[in-house]
This record gives sequence, structure tokens and C-alpha cells, in this order.
Amino acid sequence: MEYRELKESELKKELFCQFNRYQEVNECMRKINGIWSAVKNPFTEQWKDEDYDVLIRCLKITIHTGGVVFGAFHHGELKGFASVEGVPIGKHKNYLDLSNIHVSFDVRGKRTGRRLFHMASEWARLKGAEKLYISAHSSVETQAFYRAMGCVEAKEYDEDHVTREPYDCQLEYVLERKVVLYIGISLDGYIADADGKVDWLVGQDDAYTGDYGYGAFEKQVDTVLMGYRTYDQVVSELSPEEWVYADKETYVITHKELEDKEGIHFTKEPLETLVGRLKKECKKGIWVCGGAELIRQLMEKNLIDEYHLTIMPVLLGKGIPLFQGGEKEQLLKLVSLQSENGVVDCIYRKRSL
Repeated sequence: MEYRELKESELKKELFCQFNRYQEVNECMRKINGIWSAVKNPFTEQWKDEDYDVLIRCLKITIHTGGVVFGAFHHGELKGFASVEGVPIGKHKNYLDLSNIHVSFDVRGKRTGRRLFHMASEWARLKGAEKLYISAHSSVETQAFYRAMGCVEAKEYDEDHVTREPYDCQLEYVLERKVVLYIGISLDGYIADADGKVDWLVGQDDAYTGDYGYGAFEKQVDTVLMGYRTYDQVVSELSPEEWVYADKETYVITHKELEDKEGIHFTKEPLETLVGRLKKECKKGIWVCGGAELIRQLMEKNLIDEYHLTIMPVLLGKGIPLFQGGEKEQLLKLVSLQSENGVVDCIYRKRSL
């Protein structure tokens, strides 16, 4: 499945010719005496031509007013889409509206909706929103999806949505600044070979020119955390002529007494204090890029929110392992999985016990 932002010029009836918005509903959620319960309400939903006409007009307005539309394509055919409005809503203007998220009937159950949801929420977070607002279909299946994504009943109901769709469930999703471990590893779990080298971080075809999603990821973060050894390797071996994180604030965790440089802060601040402060100060996410000891300490303190691993098609046999043992048990959920030139890109997030 290919995921990308859609342009207004693409929003035509032909785009949806292989999209099947079919849903058979048996039960819907209703709030009765203050308690949400599933009640019988059988019906079948199938969009008609006029529904697509309205949809296309609405999606064009979304883009015109500063919003975004994402699409999921299988063999060039649209099989899912999501839209987020660009105009903040709510008493404090802290919500952005997830106005659409739909997956074609023939590809449901393949995590397409999850990927679109996370693309939409990440876009909203980068726009400065605190929450997503979702006026969601009340079917049991739809509500189960949103609950699995971490959505809860909205603390503030939007009157326009309630008026238009009185039987929808009004939900919200909190957009937090995340601490993300984004790192390349070998298939057998090493982040560097026995000599500390990382020149094996390539796919199976040497001529391939893709970046394995790095360009998209680095736009989502504005702060970098690294240990001193990683910093030293970057400035002495990997990129001695140019500081590769010049557009971000970098914090190097070290006990050495070193003077800060422009955009580079050397600190021995306790990790809990540092991470807590940066989550409040950062506008985007926080990238943990190494090394293994810093990762171990962050894991031990349960400070990593997301594990974004790029698994290379190589078995090193020995080297510096990513996970060194002794860490606390971490329960995770898979939210994204892609492959590109033999490289597997997977994203896991923390889940509750």
C-alpha cells in the first residue's frame, strides 16, 4: 500500500472508481442515562454517485482552507483516505477536525485505517493542535476502531457536528509530543558492527536511491537526543565537515564538562527532567538516535513513546546490540509496517498493561 498526500487536482470522480464504501451495521452505540450501550440498529450503507459528488466538493474545500487529504493506494487504485480540516475549532481553538477517514470494503482489516489515522494525527500535531476532534459513526465496529486508536469521548462537544449528525459519537484524540527511537538495525538486532561501523545500512539493491522514509520522519522532529559516543562518531567519522542536525536542537547526554555550541547542548541533566522539559518546550517530536547505553537508560525509565525501527537485510553476527538486556518489560503495539528495497520499516508504540 502506498500512502501520500493528495492534491486538489486529483480529486475527481475517477479517483474513487475502485473505492467501495460498503458497510453492514447491526448495532450502534447510544448514550442511555449517561451510559454508552450497544443497541440494535441494522442497516446497510453504500455510497451513491451523489455522495461522491458531495465528498469531492468537501475535500476540495478542506484543501482550500488549509487542511490536508491523505490517500492509500494499492496498485494505483485509491483504497483509503483521510482528511483533517485546517481551521481550529473548540472554545480554546485547540482541536483540528478529522473530517474523514474511510477504507474500501475490500481491503479492511489490513491496518490501512490505522496508518491513515496516524498520518492525520501527526499532521495535526505538527500544525500545533493539542487534540483531534472526531464526529464518528456510531456503529460498534467504527467505535471499536477509534477506541483501539486511543480515542475517548470528547470533553467538549462541537455544536455544528452534533446538529448535523446527532447520532454520531463525539470523540477526541490527544496529540502528545513523542520521544521516538528512530534507528537502523541489522536483522539480528545490531546498530553497529564489531568495529562500530554503520556502512552496512543499505538495502538489497545498491543502485536504489530512496531514503526509506527518513525525509518524512525528520520533518516530524525538531529535537535530537544522543549519547556522547554517538556525537563523537558523527563529528569525527560520519560527517566531520558538516553538522547534520543543524536545523534541530541537539542534546548530548554526557558527564564531560563541555561548552555548548550553536544548536548543540552538552548536558548531564537527569533524563526524566530533561525529557519532561523538552516535551513542554518542543513544537515537534524528540528523536533518540543513539547510542545503545542512552537507549537502555531511556527504556529503563520508560521514557520512549515510539520505536521506529528500520531493519536492514543483513545479518552481522556480532556488533553493538540495540537491546542489551536488563530492560524492563515493554508492551508494544504495531501501528505501521512497510517494506522498501528489502528494508522493513516498522513502528511500535507503547501500550498499557
